[in-house]
Amino acid sequence: MRKIIQLALILLCSVLFSSCFETVEEINLNSDGSGRMILTMNVSQSKAKVASLMKLKTVNGYKVPNQQEIVAELNKTAAALRNTPGISNVKTTNDFNNFIFTVSFDFREVANINTASAKILQQYKIPAYNIARYQYNKAAKTFIKTYQLNAETKKQYMDLKPEDKEVFKNALYTSVYRFDTPVKAQSNKEAKLSGSKKAVMFRTAITNIVNYNTSVNNTIILQ
Repeated sequence: MRKIIQLALILLCSVLFSSCFETVEEINLNSDGSGRMILTMNVSQSKAKVASLMKLKTVNGYKVPNQQEIVAELNKTAAALRNTPGISNVKTTNDFNNFIFTVSFDFREVANINTASAKILQQYKIPAYNIARYQYNKAAKTFIKTYQLNAETKKQYMDLKPEDKEVFKNALYTSVYRFDTPVKAQSNKEAKLSGSKKAVMFRTAITNIVNYNTSVNNTIILQ
């Protein structure tokens, strides 16, 4: 869990303030199973506070990275992705005015996302049980996301000091999945279908996931 907090700080989540940040996961899936994934860390709602944080060297015992170190971490993630089979067209963006950062890549098949995620977790020495899994059955036209919060991760979160838990106080998780064809059915009742029926959006507080109040799992059947 300490590694996760350090990553949050690398991506500019303040443990001094009740900063609001959002992690966004987007997947644009083609009918053949290929597609593109975009991961975004958005701290724009707290940019003034985070800009002040960036002037400090440490906060609650954690080193505050400078802009060069943040860019280096993004580049390190991009390098790991470029060395992953089935992954291509890897790009990163960093906006230090609004504090919005992205990593995006194309995948040949959905299973490549699992390999890429595992490689990134390994790079930061985060246990593999924290990974979400993705599947796509082309014949059945079914896309599946599964994630089960590990009991050890839950325990580590509960054992955090109050000031460290502030990292996640107002944090949001959003996923957006877009498809070539309309959605016929989905299993997650909290996810919303777009007017075109070709996109599914899910949003919740990260603490809801940690406290088992919300499931991010979804089985989406396409027409």
